[in-house]
Amino acid sequence: MMEKLKLGVFELTGCGGCALNVLFLYERLFDLLEFYDIGEFHMASSAHEEGHYDVGIVTGTVSTHRDLELLKNARNRSDYLIALGTCATHGSVQASVELPLREKLKAVYGDEGNPMKALDSKPAVEYVAVDLAIPGCPYDKEELYQALMNIARGADPVRPDYPVCVECKLNEYECVLVKRNLPCLGPITLGGCNAACIKSGLGCIGCRGPLPGEVNPAGEYEILKGLGYNEDYIVRKFKTFARWEP
Repeated sequence: MMEKLKLGVFELTGCGGCALNVLFLYERLFDLLEFYDIGEFHMASSAHEEGHYDVGIVTGTVSTHRDLELLKNARNRSDYLIALGTCATHGSVQASVELPLREKLKAVYGDEGNPMKALDSKPAVEYVAVDLAIPGCPYDKEELYQALMNIARGADPVRPDYPVCVECKLNEYECVLVKRNLPCLGPITLGGCNAACIKSGLGCIGCRGPLPGEVNPAGEYEILKGLGYNEDYIVRKFKTFARWEP
């Protein structure tokens, strides 16, 4: 029988949804437990094991010094580290505030108004190298499941490299940007969600972050302006999950 891999889930500052989503694998979580022993996962257990991890998962943003220490510790102890969810991969909503957090705290509480040693929220990938990034707010549970199964079998996880628009076409969904003039960031957003928003008749909100490589945010910006959306709205739309400047 193959020896099980050691898995740790490390939670930084966030809503907790990405860690909770692991539990929402339900029966498939038990399939994973055929290959993994979980040594740390505070959303599910108070157990805390020191030592080496074959695979580490980190969720949330680095928003405090405690987060930064935990992240570096997870990186040092894990052979393979996964940044899970858009907070960890791109910063998501809490990193998109208009002013740095420390300036906001100072404005409210004065010069001594940072007892929690807060940092401006940034994604984990800005501080450490990760072996796999799975974005999404929330991410697709199937993508995480398949990635962990592939790692357990010694295979490289699938890494989407196409925009959400590809999944729209594969599913034969009507283009809400062209046909209904809805704001949709699908052309510049990394695919992998199976076009969930468009399936519901909505425009892509960009929760998986920008498509790496050759992407044209300026073109998307001009299209949305041409549809009558004002500059402030478009900028906020771009920055919600990834702190983009069009």
